[in-house]
Amino acid sequence: MTDQHRLLLVIEDQEAIEPMIRSRFPALETYVFRAEDRIEEVMERFAPTIAFVTVSDHMPKPDFVKILYTPAMQWFSNGAAGVEHLGQWDPQAVTVTNASGVNARYLAQYTIAAHMSANIRMPDYAAQQRDKNWLVHPWVPFEGRRFCVAGLGKIGQEVARLAKGLGMVTTGTRGTARPTDHVDEVYGADDLTKALEGADFVSVHAAHTPETEGMFNADTFAAMKDGAIFVNAARGALVDESALIDALDSGKIRTAILDVFQTEPLPEDSPLWTHPNVIVTPHMADTVTSWELNFARAFADNLDQWLKGEPMTNIVDPAKGY
Repeated sequence: MTDQHRLLLVIEDQEAIEPMIRSRFPALETYVFRAEDRIEEVMERFAPTIAFVTVSDHMPKPDFVKILYTPAMQWFSNGAAGVEHLGQWDPQAVTVTNASGVNARYLAQYTIAAHMSANIRMPDYAAQQRDKNWLVHPWVPFEGRRFCVAGLGKIGQEVARLAKGLGMVTTGTRGTARPTDHVDEVYGADDLTKALEGADFVSVHAAHTPETEGMFNADTFAAMKDGAIFVNAARGALVDESALIDALDSGKIRTAILDVFQTEPLPEDSPLWTHPNVIVTPHMADTVTSWELNFARAFADNLDQWLKGEPMTNIVDPAKGY
């Protein structure tokens, strides 16, 4: 079946990924997009039926759509979890998969580390060190405190597992409320404010859809416990940044650690850069040294299943956005 298909790779780590793919699928005609290539010429000349595309320096995201909608395309493998940049596609004409869950453990580790750092007051100590100020801040243990996970997908469930390991009471939301491992109280997505009630720690892991855009706003922030710690490593569009700043200024949120923003890179004039209770990281939560190779290996496993006519994993429903 491989001789019926042509694979386009748009990747950054070409040195590691290209030989891995060619060794696993030697009969599959494969082309690696280079920085000097023009996407229109490649589409016309190579006419790929399969594409594996990561967030690449070689190609702006708008060009991803040109690949997705090329007439010969049968399967577009998005080398990231989010697919909002792809618009709406016809699932009867082309299958789209994503990399949901591939690096879940690393995003979860970032998230828990962020919460722990804020709870132990590491940002305060860093500021004190700059001023050579020796001042102790007692910190509250994690055991028995409430940890809310907004979005109990693969990443959210791993976050909940780690939070339970610290002895916390876990709450969370998912599309439909149903029992979920490591989560004490599960609510439907429409009951976010209930899940947030009394939360000491809030962690955002929902997908970006029209329904979730701006889900964290003045009303949802008000439901949290005063002095909560807020971490967003999902999508910036899920948070009303003005409402977040108000919640920080009022003390409703003690510390916000943010890896994603409404506009990226974060504009120089954003007040989030200089807010004393905000830690900014540049959308790097799952950027472990092997991030792209991990995605490529998951794609290769999916490709093997597809070529054998077996069910694939991580097929995206365009109506849901995940």
